[in-house]
Amino acid sequence: MTSLVALATKDGIVLGCDSLGTSVKELIDPFELIEFFDRNKKGWPLRKDKDGNPLFKNYWSLLDKARPVPYTHMTHMNKIFDLTALKMGIMTAGIASLGDSTIGSLIEELKRRNPALKKRDKIENTVERVAETIRDSIGERYDEEHPNTGFQPPLEFLLAGYDSNNSQPRIVRITFPRKMIALEFEKPPFGIAFAGQMKEIRRLVFGTDSENMQKIRDGHIELLRKYRQRVNEWLKKKTPSPIEIPEIGKKEIDKLDMFGEQWKLNRFSANWGDFSEQNAIECVDFFVNIMIKSQQFGEGMPTVGPPCAHCPHYKGERVSLHIQRGIRTRRSFPAEMMSKHRRQRNSRVKLEIDLPHQHYHFLG
Repeated sequence: MTSLVALATKDGIVLGCDSLGTSVKELIDPFELIEFFDRNKKGWPLRKDKDGNPLFKNYWSLLDKARPVPYTHMTHMNKIFDLTALKMGIMTAGIASLGDSTIGSLIEELKRRNPALKKRDKIENTVERVAETIRDSIGERYDEEHPNTGFQPPLEFLLAGYDSNNSQPRIVRITFPRKMIALEFEKPPFGIAFAGQMKEIRRLVFGTDSENMQKIRDGHIELLRKYRQRVNEWLKKKTPSPIEIPEIGKKEIDKLDMFGEQWKLNRFSANWGDFSEQNAIECVDFFVNIMIKSQQFGEGMPTVGPPCAHCPHYKGERVSLHIQRGIRTRRSFPAEMMSKHRRQRNSRVKLEIDLPHQHYHFLG
């Protein structure tokens, strides 16, 4: 699992992510299923409701009891990449590899053999065009490894940067298996985008997360159903001829949706476009750190940040890439700088590595 953050301001773009890789399986605790079986009968058969139907109606009712459980950890994973000779960067979340190649190696291979990703001056590049190139190239490998006849694991990219003929920042999202490309911000082109695991971030920035929204929707529908039942019971007692309120259809429920356009939750508010370079870097680090700390102190094994409970010396790692207007990025940097960063990260020292035509900010 991964947390990605991309922030576009008037001065530049900051991309940030954690560096812990985990493999997760959806598992079910068998003891949580005991309530669905009749322990008073031989063999503990499935319990039935008052109409004689099994409490487990289908596969999905069983899947609702599953929880994501990490079963492998990989530290120092590289999830953020710059695109050579382009003012762009890309981050990835989801599966870490396709066949014998990691997602990172596929991106590097794409950069080597695609001229559109090597030169900027002679070829008119746009962020959307580069996104299409990445989608089509990665999509071929994805379809080979995960055809639509079976389970297709999620894979997501955040691509950010500048068009060759435009000084406005662009952030696009590429998602698999649907192979969708979506522009995050248009007018104004400034804002913050998240990908991967982000429920704690969503609760702060958007007022709630998708899981809680669904729970509230389900409770809302159930409340309407109970109210309809009570009104119908009252009408039967008070009216000489039976009158019954019909069931609420999907269209009516959508109109009454608590999270529709007519309902707004209080959320985190900021003038993203006016952030200074340093504020943008610290903001991205703040949001990535929210996920790292919530995983560190929350229930269950962490899937963002620190690798595991039995590695107390490792405090997590957050890496960010800063793309400035009018500056071309370069990939390589001295290994001794990385070694120095790793020695200092536990003492909470921020090391800023300045390279020719490029800023890498390692926040440790």
